[in-house]
Amino acid sequence: YRVIMKKTIILCITFAFFSCTENPFGGDKKIADKTITGRVKLEQVEYYPKEYHGGVFVWSDGLGLKTKTDIDGSFELVLPASNDPSNGAIIDGDYKIYFFLGNYKISTVNITFAAGQVVNDDKVINLEGELRRDVSMRREVGVHTIVTPEVISSDYDNSIKIMVTVTPDRTEIYCNLRKVENRGSTTYTGLLIKNIVTNQLIYKVDIDSASVMREYMDRPMQKLEIDFDYIGLNLPKGTYEIIPYLVLDRNDIPSHISQAMGPGIETFSENYLNYPFYRTGGKFVIQ
Repeated sequence: YRVIMKKTIILCITFAFFSCTENPFGGDKKIADKTITGRVKLEQVEYYPKEYHGGVFVWSDGLGLKTKTDIDGSFELVLPASNDPSNGAIIDGDYKIYFFLGNYKISTVNITFAAGQVVNDDKVINLEGELRRDVSMRREVGVHTIVTPEVISSDYDNSIKIMVTVTPDRTEIYCNLRKVENRGSTTYTGLLIKNIVTNQLIYKVDIDSASVMREYMDRPMQKLEIDFDYIGLNLPKGTYEIIPYLVLDRNDIPSHISQAMGPGIETFSENYLNYPFYRTGGKFVIQ
């Protein structure tokens, strides 16, 4: 009986040892997921501090990976653990990672894989997949929205005035937006109202005869005025954000990046709420 108990104890200890280090029935040791990590900062933004910003779309077509930066500007791309291409692993070679915001110039980082590992580059990335420098993005155009009034009572029965200020940072900036042109006059429209807590679309401000048109943005700034009648809207109490529909007309976006972000993301619809874009203002409260 004592001999049997002794063998049982030895067996249990052996199994516990293998379970902590490797599969006792054959298999490799468990290793942590390999990642590519870094931080993104935006020029002309005072945020988190030192210009770090969340919501930047990070994508690589060749790697088949995508994510968005967190509130502190950090991001993480989780790489396949195996070097076997049949398991979806990364094939050795050169890859480009894109960093996208709708109103910022695209930034890129080039990395190389060999034998399933990130190749060390003293100027770009280390063996652990950590970018050696922050990714910096240059603004193309700024967008700031002012809502009047900012606080609305439950019995408010007037119009809400929206002022969208567009500030180009270089010449030859064109934007696609919704408007109506009639006999030399222009009426702007195309607003999405979302609940800040739920991030859900609550209401669309639009004109039936409006369409998406390309417009030159004057320097140093261009102001777009939009009014809409609040009567009958009756939003519940809460905090909301008015998002003007505006897409920078650009030719530097690589193919398939829009599809990677999601279908219809550049259209005037609920999908536009997920379009990566840095804007300020636009918030109002229903009491």
